[in-house]
Parts: sequence; C-alpha cells; structure tokens
Amino acid sequence: MKRLFIAFSLWFCITLLGGYLTVSYVVQSGDNLYNIAKKFRISPSTILDWNNLANPLKLKAGQQIVVPQPEGYLYVVKQGDSLYSIARAFFTSVSDILIANDLNSELIKPGQKLFIPQKIVGKAFNTEKGYIWPVYGVLSSPYGSRVHPITRQMSFHSGIDIAAPEGTPVFSSTSGVVVFAGEKSGYGLMVEVKSNNSIVRYGHLSKITVYEGQGVERGTLIGRVGNTGISTGPHLHFEVIVNSKTVNPLALLPSSNKVYVLKDGVEAAGGE
Repeated sequence: MKRLFIAFSLWFCITLLGGYLTVSYVVQSGDNLYNIAKKFRISPSTILDWNNLANPLKLKAGQQIVVPQPEGYLYVVKQGDSLYSIARAFFTSVSDILIANDLNSELIKPGQKLFIPQKIVGKAFNTEKGYIWPVYGVLSSPYGSRVHPITRQMSFHSGIDIAAPEGTPVFSSTSGVVVFAGEKSGYGLMVEVKSNNSIVRYGHLSKITVYEGQGVERGTLIGRVGNTGISTGPHLHFEVIVNSKTVNPLALLPSSNKVYVLKDGVEAAGGE
C-alpha cells in the first residue's frame, strides 16, 4: 500500500493507505469519545478497536486517537489464514474483501494488511432469531454440568464456549446498553449488555471495544476473542441471563449449522 502523509491542521493529520485513510486526531479540551465518534460519523467501538485507551471515559487533551475513514477494521493476515476464514470471522464475503482491497487474487500471505470496511461486516449474520451468533468459531463446551477443564471436578457451566483464534471479532448478539466493561474474576476481560429483562455476558476477551453506558445494536463490535481470566485457550464464553437466571444460549441462537448465512442464500455454514 502506498502511504501519503498530509498535515491538515493542529488538530489532526491524515495518512492515506490505498483505499482508505487514517486520521490522527488530537483530543481537544471538552472532547469525549461519543462526540469524537459523532464528528467522524463512526461508532465509538471502531475507535476503541483501533486504539488502546486506558480509560475511554476520561480522554485527555493532547491525546492522539487514530480514526479510520471510511469506517472499518484493519486485519493482519496470520499463518494459516485464508480469505474464506477471514470473511467468516467478519461475517462477510470473500468477494467484498477482494473489492475493498483491490485484489485480483485470493492468495494472501502472513503479515499482509487487509482493510475490512464496516459497510460489508455482518452481511452473513443469521438473523432468523432475536439473537445472532456473536463470533464465528467452534462450540467447545456446552451449557450445564461438565467436568471443569482446569479443576477436573464436576461443575455447572453457566454459558457456552466458542473456540476461535485470538483476535477474532466478537459482535453483540442483541441490542442493549453496556452495563459492565472490564475485568471480572474468572471471566477475565468481560462485557455485559443489558436488554429488557436479559443480560448477555461475553468473557475471556483480549480487548474490549465498548464502554459502560454505551448503547449497542445487534452486530456492534464489542471486543476480540482472547484467553484472559481462567481459561485453557482462546475462546468466547457466551452467557445469557433472563430474569436473573442463566438459560441455555443455544435455545436462543440460530442453528449451529447456520452460524454464517449470506443474505442472498448462496452460502451457509456452521462453526468449523
């Protein structure tokens, strides 16, 4: 990708990277994350995904924030990746990624940077039920009684585990308000989203891309898969609490054979 650096003003500067650009914005007195996101017409979650902010609710004047234009995510290809695995992680299509990155071949290599525009993300969410699958992965542990993978004792598992590579995007399964975003005992980095009489928990994240009090829509990026807390490998702990009691998330989600469904019906896939 060709780089072109443009100094625009004392408040921000622009770097052009192929089909997209990044803006380095200097936080001004009185700024907050919501207002900055509104100024650039993107979600606060996108800003948090691009930046490592110690406290998103307390920005400091002079602090620099990177903002992508158009809105989207940067993905660095890892060993073993294919455009198909990347497309499924972002619930989009291979053809859309090819077009967005001006690629004429599906061949990719480790270290290569791909831009995933927000407008193509979520095209393959299965929305046949009120909840969508929050991540594309493999169901590795069910809800209910099980032998705990660490203690080796029988215990009750209050959610389901979905194994996926570290850094895989995690999307909000429902619309609601973030009531917790931080570290919580065995859950590691965790997000809780409240919607009417339910609370949805997303645990063991490597990164959180929402803040407490933020309203999120179904499909909003809330974090990245990780291995934090009491965990034996990268996965998402997905838990649903209705009227103060946990329920089996599989009863609320679309079939595990149809985690990924392109809207035109061309392709459907379950967790790999």
